[in-house]
Amino acid sequence: MFLNSPEHNFIWQGTDKKILCQLSMLERSMAQSSEDQALLVEESINHAKEAVMLDIKDGNSWYNLGNAYLTSFFASGAWDKARLHHSIKAYQNAEKDETMKLNPDLYYNCATAYKYLENYESAIRGFEAAALKDPALRADIEVQKIINLLDKLENAMKGRLRPKRSASLVSSLNEVNFKLFHKKATISILSGGLNKTVAVVCKVVLWIRHDDDAPLYYLTCDLDQSYFILSVYGLQNEAIKEGDRVVLLEPYYKILDISWKEQRYKFKSIRVDFPEQIIINEKAPAAHHVARASIRAQHKP
Repeated sequence: MFLNSPEHNFIWQGTDKKILCQLSMLERSMAQSSEDQALLVEESINHAKEAVMLDIKDGNSWYNLGNAYLTSFFASGAWDKARLHHSIKAYQNAEKDETMKLNPDLYYNCATAYKYLENYESAIRGFEAAALKDPALRADIEVQKIINLLDKLENAMKGRLRPKRSASLVSSLNEVNFKLFHKKATISILSGGLNKTVAVVCKVVLWIRHDDDAPLYYLTCDLDQSYFILSVYGLQNEAIKEGDRVVLLEPYYKILDISWKEQRYKFKSIRVDFPEQIIINEKAPAAHHVARASIRAQHKP
């Protein structure tokens, strides 16, 4: 179903920011049960942008645009972090409107975007702000989920294998070949951010289970026996198993360094956003292991 009937055209020809925001919300709602999910979500973004253009100081229009981008992140398979950056920018503009600072959903949704960007410190602050403004949102549970995740990641790094066992573990990595124009590298020579034309070959040591479906987290070890946390988007958990040899193409590298209530978490991390960026046991991920697009109740509409 598309919103291009004469009745709908009549509604938005008298362009009003409130009507455009309502239309954007309606399209997101319709997308949940539609075969044309992606198209409806994009239409939701377009109408939200139109509302913003009518009044760039209106916080509610910016908030609605942020929600549209956040929904599109989930609708596209929860891997395109550019949509998360767009949503955060919109939420930040919404917060400039003093009336929006009373809206706990603004802080909850912005925190959700930060969480999927793995900016956990900002996510915790956002969820705590939402919890203070409206305890019924149960945002404090989201705070605890992040803390639990960080504890698991830190414990996985602490529990890594002894050097002799690590050497045995990665011995087969030298045999890995891939017919691509990428330079084989280890995590020690990566630069912060995206590393183009580079491939990191590593062994999956442990799948780290946590409360959310995405991303997938693994403790991994490279050719230098250096351990790091690997986060994978766009794949289902059956795609990668403990013991698999994986090649990470153009990896996004950063050192996670998070301080929260006298607790500090610090470890190396590689993020893979696209299924095309990973080779598993010398093969591309199977089509049925690619994450399906779905709109889930991860944020407040």
